Amino acid sequence: MEIQAWAETVLSQKVTGVDFLTQGQIGSIYTVQTSVGKYLLKTSKPSDRLQTEANMLKDIKKYGISTPEVFAVSDTYLLTAYIEEEHVPDAIREKMAAETLAKLHSVTNDSRMYGYWYDTTIGPFSQNNEQTQYNWALFLGQMRMMPMARVCYDKGVINKQILMRIEGLCRDLYKRIDMSKIVPSLIHGDLWSGNILFNMSGATLIDPALYFADREMELAFILMFDTFGQTFFEHYTRIHPLSEDFYELKVPLYQIYPLLVHAALYGGIYVQMLERRLMGLKA
Repeated sequence: MEIQAWAETVLSQKVTGVDFLTQGQIGSIYTVQTSVGKYLLKTSKPSDRLQTEANMLKDIKKYGISTPEVFAVSDTYLLTAYIEEEHVPDAIREKMAAETLAKLHSVTNDSRMYGYWYDTTIGPFSQNNEQTQYNWALFLGQMRMMPMARVCYDKGVINKQILMRIEGLCRDLYKRIDMSKIVPSLIHGDLWSGNILFNMSGATLIDPALYFADREMELAFILMFDTFGQTFFEHYTRIHPLSEDFYELKVPLYQIYPLLVHAALYGGIYVQMLERRLMGLKA
């Protein structure tokens, strides 16, 4: 009843149904039906997390990229448009995704900084950002990999030895990454198949974990979860060619951070995958 009353107040519409959809990382998610249309409502314990998500969705939309329209947000609720998915053939889906992400990755910033204008989130975790960080290797190590490695260690997911190996890897990132050819690019940051929706109008991005990064961070994540295949890369690389060391170095290196996030959430196989990546990197 509380959800219905809030939705009716912010929409000025009569709510005819509220249905549980799924359990998210920070709270339950519902569909809200009114006489006018269908909406998606996310919930959380009181915090600024949903406001941050709303800000990220609005920021992406500024660049002509589809995200759900935000109708209202509070410290416990986020109400957006409900995106109706349709069957789209795989080849067309991958082309849509390639065009959408290539456009997103073309967004940079005048100050050539990594991170973002404010702290963002990935799942239930915070992503701390600095607006004055111009060294990609330093940012990746200090603001992404090490903080999440410490989260994993504090949760008992990884042991002290793995933590020290990751610390050593972060210390030497500047020796591994050729930063002269990297331009800060806006990335979605959490692009598994559930966070990009398709219908015949195109692709829509949801649940972003925004920050400016080497755009190939996104591609390494895509490969880790097999989100898209050859057709995607054929179209994407017409706009943004891959770096020469992408498969050999960047894929295993850039998968460390998302593996740490998933290890912190689920443990198990993600810890095993993390150890294999570290071994492959001789870290």
